[in-house]
Formats: sequence, structure tokens, C-alpha cells
Amino acid sequence: MKTKITTIISVLALSLGLWSCSDSWEPVTDKSGSVALACMEVEVDNAEKVVSRAGVDKNDFLVKIYDDKDVLVGNWVYGTMPEIVTLNVGDYRVDVMSHEIKKSEWDAPYFFGSKTFSVVDSKITEVGTVVCSFSSLKVSVIFDEQLRKVLGDDVTVTVRANDSGALVFTPDETRSGYFEVVKGSTTLTLVFAGTVKGNHEEIIKAYTDVEPGQHRIVTYSLKSPGGDIPDESGNVDPTDGIDIDVSYTDENLNGNVDDTEETLDPSDRPGHEGDTEDPDEPTPPTPTEGKIEITSDALSFDEPNGLDKGDQAIVNISAEKGISHVVVEITTDNDEFRAAVSDLLPLSFDLAEPGDQKEAFESLGFPTGADVIGKPSIVFDIRQFVPLLQSFPGTHNFKLTVTDSENNTLSKTLTFNS
Repeated sequence: MKTKITTIISVLALSLGLWSCSDSWEPVTDKSGSVALACMEVEVDNAEKVVSRAGVDKNDFLVKIYDDKDVLVGNWVYGTMPEIVTLNVGDYRVDVMSHEIKKSEWDAPYFFGSKTFSVVDSKITEVGTVVCSFSSLKVSVIFDEQLRKVLGDDVTVTVRANDSGALVFTPDETRSGYFEVVKGSTTLTLVFAGTVKGNHEEIIKAYTDVEPGQHRIVTYSLKSPGGDIPDESGNVDPTDGIDIDVSYTDENLNGNVDDTEETLDPSDRPGHEGDTEDPDEPTPPTPTEGKIEITSDALSFDEPNGLDKGDQAIVNISAEKGISHVVVEITTDNDEFRAAVSDLLPLSFDLAEPGDQKEAFESLGFPTGADVIGKPSIVFDIRQFVPLLQSFPGTHNFKLTVTDSENNTLSKTLTFNS
């Protein structure tokens, strides 16, 4: 943009005389001033961490100016925007963005920066430098080579974020996905589904602390339930069965990189939802007793429940420090039930952040949003839901993961046999 200074001088000289970036001038109308857009610079912070190259082409960035009532008064492309504009006296904000962000998109990192300025009567205002930072969520899905050898052709991982963004990853997908981070919606959900060694597997994972500027790298790998490492062919002891391990690395692309890898809960495939220990990893510390509780007067969390307890299917949830998230993950070995539930509500959801499913959840009697966040206790009443299981023989699991305001978590699983 600095190359345009000569042009600006020529234009202003026609009506104002020779001008520098700080000179005053005679306005066209009363109570107005000028903004020297040609003097505005745009910088992209830490771009090489996001796109793996030294720079980003800023010419196509969008520049938008809003007044103090948040009304759009100017909208341009950075590479072709006017060199100077006249605005009424007042306070303004300039937003600079790489593109109009979408709920989900492939290989399209979103950069955003903002700066305020004031227009003074009969003065020329310089905005200065606007620094744009990576402001969406980057997600990469990796399939370990040993696992890839035993995957069926139908395997996919569906990633969902914000209120409606979704992308489907296959084992051959090399691109990263980018998601808008919506205020009040901080849950990222991944659903692994498909055939592994001839068995249908379905694993649902939900992460509840999504923020702009993060890069979530989720890795799926193969192991045996006993923790044995497969051989080079991906084989494990056939009498021992198999498990799929899910782990993730979280990088902050706007600052320091977090090189620590957190191994999450063991696989949630049918028959293993109640497992709470990973033999390869130390058991995480248990929250202080009484800090978070998930209880039921009639239902068992240790063994399957019969449908005869459907009229007593009430779960009491409490958190001493206030509830932050209540993630519900539904798994089943009945494909018809899975399809029926999918038509009614997601197989994984957060009651604290219901999105566009708010009305559906509340019609089932579930608390949502403000009736969950910050509350010391809530009731999760599934008495209307359990009778639906009668038409679908099999094992159905409802895993509840409660997070409090200090990021302590507790998970318990309800299992029903029908």
C-alpha cells in the first residue's frame, strides 16, 4: 500500500495542496474528516504456523469500517481499496479479515484483526497497522499406519463444531478442516464410524474447551484391550479383541506451541463404554469428593438396567463449583435405533450448548443453556426417552460427562438392555 502514496499526493494536491500523513485540510462538509487508508498496513501474525509458509497474500483481505453504532460505513478489498475516504466526525472500528468465514471449510484458515480510531473535524486520520491473527479452529485427523492396515473402506470421522459446521474425514484425507468458533459454543465432537477387522466400530469423542486460534490434532491408533502394541502388520492377539485409542495434541497457533499430548478416555465402542482406565496411561486424578456428582436413586451405573426402570430414569447432576458442560454421548449396537435417534437428535451433544437443537432437547424435558451453565445442580430426566428403546432390541449406552467451572470432569455411563 505504501506505493500508493505518490498517487495520494497527486490527488490531494488538486484540492488541498501538498499533504503528508499528519497534515490538516479543509473538509468538503462541516463536521467531517478524512481517513488515509493508503497509510494503513496489515500484518498477519504467526502465519507460518498455520499455513506452513512465510507469508499470506493480503491483497484479497476484506476491510470493513463500522461506526460507533456498529453500522457498516465502508467495505473494500485491501488490494484495491480507496486511498482516502471522508467520514463524519466520530468513533469508528476497522475490521480486517482474510475472507467471509464459513461454519466449516477445507484448507481455509481465517485471519482477523480489528482496531478503533476517531475521525476529527478537518483532520486527516491515520489508522496505522492492523494485526490479523488466526481466528478459526483448525482440526487435523490422523490415522496411525497400523490402524490403516485393518480399516474397512467405509471408515469415516465426522467432525462437528459451532452450531452447524461439519466435515467428513476419510483415512486418505490429507487436508485440515477449519471451523468458525461461535461465542457460547465451545464443543468439538468427532464420530469415528466404520469397519475395523470385520467389526463395526463407533467411537464418539467430545472436547469442550474450543477457542479461536487452536489446532486440534486428533490421532486414531490400534491397540489391544490389554495394552499390547500390534505388530508391523497391525495384528494383535485375536482372543484379546481390539481397541482404537484416541489421543489429541492441542497447539495454540497464536502463541506458544503446546507440545504435550493428552490421552483421552478409552474407546467408547459398544461393550466398552463403562471402561474408565487406560492400562497404558496413569489414571487421572479424581476430583475432590463431592465436587461433582452423578447419581440416580433407581438406576445403576455399574451394570445394565432393564426397561422396567424406565419410569424412574432420573439422573441427578451436581457440581460444587457450578456446572459448565454436560456432554451426553449415545452409543448402541442396534443400527435401526442409531438411525432413529439421529433423526431426533445428535448422538453426541452438550446440554450447555444446545445450538439449533434447543427446542428438540427441551421437548424431551432436558435442561439447556442458561438452565445448565453455572447451576450447582440439575436433573437429567430421560423418562420420556427410555420407553422408545422397547422397539429396538440391544444394548444402549448413555455416557454423561460433566465439567465444572474449574474444568474438573466426571464421567459415568448408563446402560440399558432391551
